[in-house]
Amino acid sequence: MGTALIVLGAILLAVPLIYESYTSKQGEELMHAMNLLKADAWSQQKNIETNYTKEELQNVYELEIPSIDLKQYVLPKTTEKNLAISLTQIIENQNPETDNISIAGHRGYRGDRHFRNLPDVKKGDEIILTTENERYQYKVTEIKIVEENETDILENKGAEITLLTCTLSGDKRVVVKGK
Repeated sequence: MGTALIVLGAILLAVPLIYESYTSKQGEELMHAMNLLKADAWSQQKNIETNYTKEELQNVYELEIPSIDLKQYVLPKTTEKNLAISLTQIIENQNPETDNISIAGHRGYRGDRHFRNLPDVKKGDEIILTTENERYQYKVTEIKIVEENETDILENKGAEITLLTCTLSGDKRVVVKGK
């Protein structure tokens, strides 16, 4: 019985570590593919080794928050798989010039992946969103904790940005808004 409990415990400890390793590799693959796209490797007919197509990467944004040393890609669709890899757009096909760009990310357990340090952002901090052709700069105007069912924060009230992640307990959401 003791041996069975030890084996079960080892399995329970290994599963999250294996999952973290897998999602880290997927995130690295995304970064590699985006670097190929930025280098215009597809049009130069260079040897392209990636699991992504050029079309899949065309609507990927880059989000940067210098005050917390965050620089990550934002996938255009929120799915469980995408959230495990990177940040994601909550509402697809929004225009940064006219819409509330809403971005979600896991809080993360270790390291600085995803939105782990989002609660450290302060009013007045800069948020930079880079699309394929443009660079948008926002200034943080509001930081708050909301209930998980408060969706009014996603309403489209014009050109702004809304960043969301979980609190450490996971029962509420940290919201950072910028104009």
